[in-house]
Amino acid sequence: MPELDTYPKCFGPYLLYAISTGFENFEFSDEKRSGFRLFFLAEFNKAGQESEFAKEMKEARFSIVIDPADDHIPYATLHTDKEAVVNAVSGTDAFKIWEKYVSRVELSLPLVPSELVEFRESLVERWQMDQGPMGSLLVGILDDGCPFAAAHFLRTPTSTRVLGIWDQNQGRTPVEINDRNGNGCLFGQEPTDFKYGLEFRRHPGLSASTSLRQMGLDEWIELHSASTGSIDEDGCYADAGFMRLSGRRSHGAHVMDVFAGRVPTSSRVGPPPPADRRDPPSWEPDTDLPSDADVVFVQFADDCIRDATGVWLKAYVLQGIRYILSFAEPNKTQNVVINVSYGPTTGPHNGTAELEAALTALVAEFDGTGKKPKLEIVLAAGNAYLSAGHIVYTRSMNESDHIEWTWRLPPDNAVLCFAEVWIDNANPGPVIVTLTSPSGASFTSVTGPIPPPPGVSLPPYTGVYAPVVSGSHTMWVLAVNSTRARAEHGDWKIEVSGIPPNAQVHAYVARSDPNMGVRTGAKLSYFVDHNWELTRSSEAGCKYANGEFDKTGSLEHRTVKRTHIRQP
Repeated sequence: MPELDTYPKCFGPYLLYAISTGFENFEFSDEKRSGFRLFFLAEFNKAGQESEFAKEMKEARFSIVIDPADDHIPYATLHTDKEAVVNAVSGTDAFKIWEKYVSRVELSLPLVPSELVEFRESLVERWQMDQGPMGSLLVGILDDGCPFAAAHFLRTPTSTRVLGIWDQNQGRTPVEINDRNGNGCLFGQEPTDFKYGLEFRRHPGLSASTSLRQMGLDEWIELHSASTGSIDEDGCYADAGFMRLSGRRSHGAHVMDVFAGRVPTSSRVGPPPPADRRDPPSWEPDTDLPSDADVVFVQFADDCIRDATGVWLKAYVLQGIRYILSFAEPNKTQNVVINVSYGPTTGPHNGTAELEAALTALVAEFDGTGKKPKLEIVLAAGNAYLSAGHIVYTRSMNESDHIEWTWRLPPDNAVLCFAEVWIDNANPGPVIVTLTSPSGASFTSVTGPIPPPPGVSLPPYTGVYAPVVSGSHTMWVLAVNSTRARAEHGDWKIEVSGIPPNAQVHAYVARSDPNMGVRTGAKLSYFVDHNWELTRSSEAGCKYANGEFDKTGSLEHRTVKRTHIRQP
């Protein structure tokens, strides 16, 4: 990995990892490798500096395109060629420009090759394009699978509550279809403000790029309806190319139903006490606002869904939320509630990660004043509680400055495995993180990943990367390539030495087991406190604490720090 002072201090750890690997795990297939675009979430030193940054980079012969936004937060998504970061080494103009304007920048999954054209300066005001009155509440979902024709999301037999869907899959083309009168139409169009994927609106009007009329979601549902009033829901999704809805279940359908379905969860189980829970559910529809609210859905791209770590999702999430907000009508939409179910298990877990900070800034701006709606964002928490992916150690004065534990990697794992080590000190001193393979090959944060010794089958990018300062914390990224390929499976040992007194160490495993409805061959890696297992686990297996086996004395920790993104 390059020395930290080689590149701007704003470059995030996974961007530095990608640079060190030559973007080996981030490019597309061979026929698409030439000219692919990098996609970033960037935090600027001050709001409004984006255009100055892009202008100076252009003068330095690097093309930077800033995506449109209608807010005034210091966060932006941007596109560029990889030369703009690879060549931004110390002493160059690019290095100085990144240092001058940007405080943090992190990589998301790349976009397919295309010309870097200038985008609109502001978002499309989609609220002006729908026919019919807008309600006071708008519900947003960023997930996988939007059953817009399902009965729970219909307002009339052939009219959906879904205002719009943005499918972020790249390379999709609109569906050519004839309406009931035999006239040619298109179903789906590229968003003119984001320039990738397809969006489907309830009442879209003319196509932005051709003279063909755009068919809306309501008309599409009607086209798949029988005279008896039934809807061919499977055909409705299959003909539109929504392949993530071809299975019997989808994560997005489940979340959308719980979040905004007509029948609440309380009506799907037996009645509460003093009645008997064993009695049949009532199935009574709800009468609250979400059960009849308009919904905007952002479908994450298949590549994002296949990558369970969530670390490459940041820019797509921010763009998705801005897309949802473009449907909010000033003075009429009072509340926007958005659910984001996908995200990383890594990070500082204190609300200061780049994406969390960007979402917090959006919530602070959209506070219900100045014709803006009040924004609330709901994030998933607790799903990794039993995944053994969290280590905690606090060094008191009489405790050792050295800890070690096992990182267990399963065999035949098809994906990269990441872990992060955090310490609550921006200048922790001579702390060294060491990763040792089952065969004894050792990598430290001092040397970084090095070529494996003769006879050891390890990929060249496996190891511990140099520490990166993040706010008041320091973090180290650990990476092991697929155990299906060259990396060893089994028990890898992680050691942290030189821990200063009163410092707290946290370590997190990046989730790698597949998301719902995805088959990748990926398996979950996890932590084991091998010293505790040898000395205390038998005793702990006979004790309960808060309904669980007693883990007292173990480095493995189950308490999850949560981020609540909501203004008081």
